[in-house]
Amino acid sequence: MNPIEILAALGAEWSPDFDAYTSGALDASHIRCVLCQMAPCSCPEFGTPEYFALHDQRRSRRGA
Repeated sequence: MNPIEILAALGAEWSPDFDAYTSGALDASHIRCVLCQMAPCSCPEFGTPEYFALHDQRRSRRGA
């Protein structure tokens, strides 16, 4: 299994801007966050209830 297949099996999500970044067409400061969809990232601090609520919302989890 290659690394991409392993990450996909683990449920990894990629920024929609990742390909543009890796090709050099986009600066890292302009990559949208997978979770909040903002560039630069504006997620709540990791580990806070707000962060996990955003994570659950993005992953379409309810009542978790």
